[in-house]
Amino acid sequence: MKIKPVYPKYLPSFLRPGWKLSKKINALISSLLNEKQIQQLDNLEGQLHFREGATLFYFAYTSSKISGRIVEIGSYKGKSTCWMGKALQFANSNEKIIAIDPHINTHDPRVPVYKEESSFEDFKNNLKNCGVLGYVEPIKKTSIDAAKNWNQPIKLLFIDGSHLYDDVMLDLKIWEPRVNIGGVIVMHDTKSTGPNVGAHLAMVDYVRKSGRFKNLLLLRNMSCFKKIK
Repeated sequence: MKIKPVYPKYLPSFLRPGWKLSKKINALISSLLNEKQIQQLDNLEGQLHFREGATLFYFAYTSSKISGRIVEIGSYKGKSTCWMGKALQFANSNEKIIAIDPHINTHDPRVPVYKEESSFEDFKNNLKNCGVLGYVEPIKKTSIDAAKNWNQPIKLLFIDGSHLYDDVMLDLKIWEPRVNIGGVIVMHDTKSTGPNVGAHLAMVDYVRKSGRFKNLLLLRNMSCFKKIK
């Protein structure tokens, strides 16, 4: 499987944002991860597609020398966390991903369904099995509660919490101002149709209409931006 940007086919490749970036992601993944490692990460329970995990791996790996923190809003059982943690492991980094999630089963059909009342034990077990437990700092709180005492700059922000429009807008409003200029914001579940359309609408209203972000890469259900002002 390869990273392939989703842009109009009539555009020549050099005019498609993310076209060259996708080649870099593919090259990095193939040079660092073997098939067994890829399968272990891809087989973890979660809604993250291989291409999306590979994209997070790339941004985490290439940010390892940059000042700032990696913050994840919404961890569930740790699939995205493991992809980024594995990147830090390969980069020989001494930093940790800030993984924010209350890990409470709300029984809301609009979020991933699981039988347990909490996803935290599975989250920890997946990190341990992938060998990245030491690269993650879990914060068992809601996004808004975790932000109250946060005073550190962010270089990579991954937003994948509640997909209700108001909730995504709130995540953006309280966390995006803390992202460094030149930092990357990745949003999951940004398809323009389906049950999670709230994430798409919030992305359009907050990110695309502001003029403060550059499109880096668009996948079928993930959008990546660079903060430019």
